[in-house]
Amino acid sequence: MLRRVICLIGFVVCGYLLYLTEYVGLCLGHCDPFNYSLGIFWFLSGLILRGRILKIWALAGIVGIAYFVVREVFEGFCFYCTLIHIIALISIISSKRDWK
Repeated sequence: MLRRVICLIGFVVCGYLLYLTEYVGLCLGHCDPFNYSLGIFWFLSGLILRGRILKIWALAGIVGIAYFVVREVFEGFCFYCTLIHIIALISIISSKRDWK
């Protein structure tokens, strides 16, 4: 249950930031709207998936977070991206008891 609430929060945050960058035209640092689309898909799948598939979902999240953190190191940190990474890590940690 906690994982779903956190994934819903991440889904809303990614959607809002996608709206700001893509449709309103606000520049949020170096953030790419495609990255927010990937985040929306990942959080949405976290709302739906159950059982053992959650392990693959969590692994994909860890790999994605690692990639984007390395990218931020070279391109510059973005507060909004870091916030989404923290929300994603919390959702992965909270999904551990659903892996059974």
